[in-house]
Amino acid sequence: MKYLCKTCGKQYETDTTLWRCECGGAFWLKREEKVSFTKADIKTNEYSMWRYEKAYPMKKSELAATFGEGLTPLTEENWEGMKVLLKNDALMPTGSFKDRGVVMMINALAAKGVTKITEDSSGNAGASVASYAAKAGIECNVYVPASTSEGKVTQVIASGAKLHKIPGLRDKAAEAAQSEAEGVYASHNWNPYFVEGVKSMAYEIWEQLDFTVPDNIICPTGNGSIPLGLEQGFQELMDSGEIDHLPKIFGVQPVNCNPIYRKFYGENDEFEASATIAEGIALKFSSHRDEVVEAIRKTNGGMLSVSEDEILQALKNITKKGFYIEPTSCATFAGVTKLIQDNVVEQGQKTVVIISGNGLKASEKIFHYLQQ
Repeated sequence: MKYLCKTCGKQYETDTTLWRCECGGAFWLKREEKVSFTKADIKTNEYSMWRYEKAYPMKKSELAATFGEGLTPLTEENWEGMKVLLKNDALMPTGSFKDRGVVMMINALAAKGVTKITEDSSGNAGASVASYAAKAGIECNVYVPASTSEGKVTQVIASGAKLHKIPGLRDKAAEAAQSEAEGVYASHNWNPYFVEGVKSMAYEIWEQLDFTVPDNIICPTGNGSIPLGLEQGFQELMDSGEIDHLPKIFGVQPVNCNPIYRKFYGENDEFEASATIAEGIALKFSSHRDEVVEAIRKTNGGMLSVSEDEILQALKNITKKGFYIEPTSCATFAGVTKLIQDNVVEQGQKTVVIISGNGLKASEKIFHYLQQ
């Protein structure tokens, strides 16, 4: 197994101390053989994402830290008069989909003997990294924007990690972490093992739909690990002969911070990012921007950009259905509304909507938003 930079094509040994290519590009895992996975490879007595371990770069028996992550519900709901399926990763161990990638990243670092790491995050990844690092016995520093929701900050502190609050938007936290990193800079946005874990979402959806492919998947998109993981997982299943096409993937970003949307549609990428209700995807620079655009185009999907008012309305609508999810996930529902209104998503199709984080992490902000 090697690290591969898709920007310049250079390869590295996996024990490199670099966290990105010398050209500035992100690392990806290059395995010796293509992933081959069939229904027969499912570990049917394993009730977590590790039932698909044959598709991963490591095995459950090798893990230093796991909380039984994965296998979250896929439930039917009515949205804008249409039946959709909600993949509820708000019910992951630390309350967000980030656990899928973090469990892979932290265990890969632990296997290399890493004992101290630094992470930057808008909150969910920091909470997840802090929890898994604690279980693995790794000292952890987490950098977050000063405006991060209290629930996420509390999770970081409770796990024993050292918290660094940085004034400004999300990118400032990343800059501070990179310049002040203690131990290994272990950013989920750069570590190549992270997407390898997120792809488990595709395997679960495939099995939960009786080994079929949905027509559409709509997901929140910050750095882009969800669309990347979904495309990779379904591509592996197609290469293995288990499915015959990819689902259309639609990424959603807020108007206030939408760099991947701008790249996808060829708009000027010089813009002033501003604060957004969807704090979890407020990232002006994506380490995988070009790869995300390529992956979404490959599926014949698209990108959407939603306003603060649209996100707020989606928050009010989804909470009235009993789903207490964080505002970032509500941006996704605002995107679904647009797709339905534009007849892109149609009645009779299998449409999956990704819920990425739990509302309990942002209760004080949700209370404020619901008063508006």
